[in-house]
Amino acid sequence: MPRRKEIPAFDLEAVFPAMAGALQSRRVLKPADLRRFKVPPELQELVLGRFVAEGFEAIPGGVRVPLRLQLEALLRERPVLSASLGKLLKGGSAAEYRNLLDELARASRIRRLVRGKAEAITGMATPVLDRDEMRALGQLAGSVQKALRGKPLPRTLLREDVRELLLDLAGPATAAAQPQDPPDLAALAARLVSEAQRLLRPDLGLCFVPDLVLASLPDQPLARIHQALGLAVRERRLELRPESGVHRLSRLELALCPEGFQETRLSWARPMESRP
Repeated sequence: MPRRKEIPAFDLEAVFPAMAGALQSRRVLKPADLRRFKVPPELQELVLGRFVAEGFEAIPGGVRVPLRLQLEALLRERPVLSASLGKLLKGGSAAEYRNLLDELARASRIRRLVRGKAEAITGMATPVLDRDEMRALGQLAGSVQKALRGKPLPRTLLREDVRELLLDLAGPATAAAQPQDPPDLAALAARLVSEAQRLLRPDLGLCFVPDLVLASLPDQPLARIHQALGLAVRERRLELRPESGVHRLSRLELALCPEGFQETRLSWARPMESRP
């Protein structure tokens, strides 16, 4: 009778935090990466399944940080060119990136931009021109072209006319760059407080923040949810508490929790008002 092959001893719990850190940094983890952590081939599928259970996405031959979270992290830093997503996002295909952009645009979670000859995307908090402002600029561009085509005598524009138009455009953009808790943010904060009451764990009297955030992610970007949580705290409608030990949270849960003092993560919420 053939002897059964023994699986080498491997302490997954000891190595998992380092692998999770590598996944969060690289955004993709594949069998070749697991071999660097000395994961036996017989256990690689088990390890990848553990990551999927932690909230990461399975891809052929590995796992990845969810594409939506990758994109939201990018857009928190700056607008990005649509054509560069293949280099900036990891673990997806061109078709997946296009579908993601279409989905987020239809849900009004991103804005599409024209930057020179290229198309770009940005988050909803970025100041942009509205349709009326773009029409006004279009009229200015038409006047410039008409002046340049003027024959036989050269023509130009009155500097004061151009200055007034540009100042009108710059005013709203400057105000938008420093939002003062707009009504839609207040509505989201109220919704989060209500949702926290619904998700309250009776034994603790608290709501787990990753559960609260995931309940709102289909409709709102992560950065916006964190802003609304901050507003609810400022209005004393919600209290956020840090996790007693960050090692108790998965990498995905850490990403979903807003940051507290000294690099803590605020993983528990307590509604300050009773549920009606």
